[in-house]
Amino acid sequence: MSNNQPDSYEYDVFISYSTADKDWVRGELLTRLQNAGLKVCIDFRNFRPGAATITEIERAIKASARTLLILTPAYLESNWTEFEGLLLQTFDPTNKKLRLLPLLKEQCELPSRLKIFTYLDFAEPDDPIFAWTQLLTALGKQPETTTAQAYMPRQWLLAHPYGMPPNFTGRVAERQMLSDWLTGDSQHPLFVLKALGGFGKSALTWHWLTHDVSERDWPAVVWWSFYEAQAGFDNFLRVTLKYLMGQEPKDLNPREQVDKLLEYLQQPGVLLILDGFERELRAYSSMGAAYQGDGEAQIADAGRDCVNLFAEAFFRGLCSLPNLRGRVLMSTRLRPRPVEVTGGMLLAGCTEKELTQMQPADAVNFFRAQGIRGNRNEIEQACSAYGFHPLSLRLLAGLVVKDFYNPGDIQATNTLDVTGNLVQRQHHVLEQSYLNLLPSRRRLLSLIACFRSPVAIRVIEKIEQTAEQTASEQEDNIEPSSQQSTTRATEVTRALQEDLRDLIARGLVQREGSRFDLHPIVRRYAYDRMTAQTRSSTHGQLRDYFAAVPAVEKVTTIDDLAPTIELYHHMVRAGQYDEARELLGTQLIPTPLYFQLGAYQLCIELLRALFPKGETQPPKLQRERAKAWTLQSLANSYSVSGQPAKAIRLFEQHNAIEHNAISGGTGDKKELAIGLDNLANMAQIYIGALQAAETNLRQSIALCQEREKEFHETVSYVHLGRLLIHRGEWAGATVALDRSLTLFEKDNRIQEQQKVWAYRALQSLMTARAEDVKEMQHDRIKTALTAAARSLELAEEYGRTYYPLQRDYVQAHWLLGTAHRLQPNLTDSDHHLTEALRRCRAINLVEFEANILLDLARLRRDQGNPTEALRLTTEARTIAERCGYVLQSADIHLFLAEHALAEGDRAKAKEHASEALRLATCDGGDYTYKVAYDEAQAMLEQL
Repeated sequence: MSNNQPDSYEYDVFISYSTADKDWVRGELLTRLQNAGLKVCIDFRNFRPGAATITEIERAIKASARTLLILTPAYLESNWTEFEGLLLQTFDPTNKKLRLLPLLKEQCELPSRLKIFTYLDFAEPDDPIFAWTQLLTALGKQPETTTAQAYMPRQWLLAHPYGMPPNFTGRVAERQMLSDWLTGDSQHPLFVLKALGGFGKSALTWHWLTHDVSERDWPAVVWWSFYEAQAGFDNFLRVTLKYLMGQEPKDLNPREQVDKLLEYLQQPGVLLILDGFERELRAYSSMGAAYQGDGEAQIADAGRDCVNLFAEAFFRGLCSLPNLRGRVLMSTRLRPRPVEVTGGMLLAGCTEKELTQMQPADAVNFFRAQGIRGNRNEIEQACSAYGFHPLSLRLLAGLVVKDFYNPGDIQATNTLDVTGNLVQRQHHVLEQSYLNLLPSRRRLLSLIACFRSPVAIRVIEKIEQTAEQTASEQEDNIEPSSQQSTTRATEVTRALQEDLRDLIARGLVQREGSRFDLHPIVRRYAYDRMTAQTRSSTHGQLRDYFAAVPAVEKVTTIDDLAPTIELYHHMVRAGQYDEARELLGTQLIPTPLYFQLGAYQLCIELLRALFPKGETQPPKLQRERAKAWTLQSLANSYSVSGQPAKAIRLFEQHNAIEHNAISGGTGDKKELAIGLDNLANMAQIYIGALQAAETNLRQSIALCQEREKEFHETVSYVHLGRLLIHRGEWAGATVALDRSLTLFEKDNRIQEQQKVWAYRALQSLMTARAEDVKEMQHDRIKTALTAAARSLELAEEYGRTYYPLQRDYVQAHWLLGTAHRLQPNLTDSDHHLTEALRRCRAINLVEFEANILLDLARLRRDQGNPTEALRLTTEARTIAERCGYVLQSADIHLFLAEHALAEGDRAKAKEHASEALRLATCDGGDYTYKVAYDEAQAMLEQL
C-alpha cells in the first residue's frame, strides 16, 4: 500500500497546539474526535517519556495521516509549535495531500506560510454545528446521515422550460466544466454559475442539461426558473418534494421540507437546477426585479441574503453535510451569502465559476449557423468589438441577417458605431436592433416588456384584438358586424405571429412553447424606450384584461390571488398609484395576505411598489391618509418578517404625517395613537429601546383618553403590560393586563382576549425565572399553563368564528410548550413547541422563531440531547443577530453560557454571560431586560 493512503498511518490525526489552549484541546476537541472513532495522537498521552521532544514531534507527524494546527495567539508565539508547522510543511510543502489542517480557534494574525491554506473557522463560525461537520469530514469521519425512502420518478420535471433561442452553438469548454463537476466532483454538491446579465447562464445550463446529462445516470432532474411568477423558494420546495416523493408533502412544514429534500440528495441520480436564483435574494426580490439591470449602485452584502430563511438553511445543509450524492446547479447574478463562511470564503461543499465571454471559435460557428457570410477573421473582428458578449452577438447576428442592403453579409456590421467603451458598444447594438424594427413590432416588444414573466400567446392575442377592435370602432364610429369582427381577429392573429417570428429571428424575443419572454436586458431597454403616455396606455390595457378575470370566491392560497396581483402590478406601472393602493387595501392587505395567509414578504414587495423613488421618500400617493396607511402597513410587514430597524423609520414617518394632520386641524388622534403603539410594540421593544417604547405607549394611552370610549386605549394597555413584564415591573404589568381583559370580555373581543392571556402566561413564566423559592416557582408555572391553555382556546374560537390567525396559534403553542417543559411534562412540551415552530415557519413569522428555537433547545437539553440543543440555539442566534433582536439575543447568550459551563469551558461561559449582560442592559437604569440582566450578573459572579 502507498504511504499516501491514510490506512497506512498509525494515527488519523496529530494535534499540534499550545499548552495555553490545553483545556479546550484536551477537553471538547479530543472528546469529539475520539467519539467519532478517530485515532488521535496527542503529546501528553502519546509522546514517549524521556524521549527528545523534537524526535517525538517528527515521529507523530510521520505516523499521522493529518496534523491539526490549533491556531491561537499563544500557538503562534510558541517556538515548538512553529517548529511543528515548519516540519510538517517540509514533508508536504504545498499541502497537495491535505496532511495539514489549520483550525482557527481564536482571531490572530497568521504568518505568510499559513495564509495560503484554507482554515476551519472555529473563532467566529457562522454555524458551530457545521464547523464540526466540516472538521470531521476533513478527517475522514463523516457524521451519520439519513436517506429518504427510495422512490425514483419516471421522468424529469422541467417545471419551466427555457425558451432556447435558435442555433445555440459551442460553449464546449463550459459544458465540459459542468459535466466534470457532475460526474467527477464528489466534494462539491453545489455548483454556483455566476455571471452578469447577457452572458448566457440560462441558455448554457439548459443546453447542457438537454444534450449532455444522461437520463440513465440522472433519472430525477428538476429544472426550476425563479424568473417565473409565483416561483419562489417555498413553491420550489413543495413542487420538488411532490415530484421526488410521488405525493404532496402536506404534512411537512417548510423546515421539515428542507430536511426531507436534503435526505433525497443523499441518493444518487438527483439533480436540481435553480435558474436565476438572484430573484430570491433581497437585491432582486422586488416586484420591479424584471426591469432591474446590473448597472445599479453596488449591492451591499445584505442584498445577497435570501428573502426566505429556509433557502438559507437548505444551502448551509447542502454545503456542509457529507455523503450527498445528488447535485444542485445554481445560475445567478449574485452569490448568495449563505454559501459563504465569515470572510467571504465558500463553504466546503460549494464551488463557483464565473461565466465570461464566448470563445471566438464558438462565435464564428454561431454566425455561420445563422447563415451569415464572411471569413473567420472578419467575423471574429466584428464580434470582438462587443467583447464576445453572448446576448450582444445574438442581436448583432439578427441585424446582419435582416440588413436591408447586405442581408446575411458580415460587411453589414461596418455601418455600426464601434466607438466608446465596451458597455456603450453593447448598448449600441441593442439600440440598433430596436430602431430597425417596424413600429408595430416595437409596440409588440414593449407590450411583452410590460409583463414581469413569460406571457401566453392567447393573452397577447386577446389584448391585440381588443385594441384593434377599439381603434376600428373609433375610426368608423360604428360597431362592426360579427363577420367583420371575426375577419379582423384572424388578421390580427396572423400579423401577430409574423411579428413574433421576426422578433425571435432578431434575438429579441424568446419562445417557450406557446409563451413568450424577453431577456431582462432587452425587457428593461424596451420598457425604458416607451413614452410615459404609451407606458400608461399599455399597462391600462393589461389592467383591463386582468380586471376582467373572475376573482376566486374563497381564497385559500396565494395562487388564488395571482390575477389580482397582476392587476395591481399594471395599475402601479400605469401610474395609477392611488387606485392600486385602494385595491391593495380592500382585496389583498390586510386580509387575506397579512392576517389570513401570513404572506409578509409578498406584502413587502407589493407595498414597496408604491415607493418608486425608494423608501426614503414618501409613497407616490395623493392623500396623506393613504400615505400614512401605506407607511404603517409596510412597517408592520417588515416588523413581523424580522426587520424591526426598517420598521422604525417607517413608523416614524407615519406618525409625523398624523401629527402634522392633527396640528393642521384635519387629523385624528386615534390614528397617531395607533402609530405610536405600533412603533413601540412592533419595533422598539424588539431592539431593546425600552425607554422610548414606554414613552410612546404612555403617549398613545394619553391621546386615547382624550376621546371617549376609545377602544385602542385598552390595546395600548395590553402592550404596556408586555413592556413592563420585560422590565420586571410585575405589579404594573398585572394592573395593565387585568384592566384590559375586563374591557375586552365586556365587549366580547375574542382576539384581544387571546393576546392578554398570552401575556399573562409570559408574565408567569418570567416571574418563575426570577423566583428563588421552589414552591413559588411551581405556582407560577401552573398559572402559566392555565393562561397559555386559555390563550390557545381563544385562538381556536376566533378561528372557528372568523378565520384562523396563525400568529395567535404560534404564540399560544410556544407559551404552552414552554410552561409544560418547566412543569416538567416533556412530552406535551415537545408537542406544543414543535407545533409552534411548524406554524411559525409555514408563514415565515420571524418575530417568534428564535424564541421557539431557544425553548426547543432547552427541551432537548432536558431530554439529554446537548448536541441537538446546541444546533437549535445556533439557528436561534443566527436569526436574532440578523434581525437585531436584543432581548432574544440576551436569552440565547445566557443559554450558551450555561452550555459552555456544563462542558467545562469557563472562559467561553464568561464570554457569553458578559454578552448577555450587555444586551440585557438595554437603556440602563430602570430600563433593563430585568430577568436576563439578573441572571447574567449572577452567572458572572459565579464565574
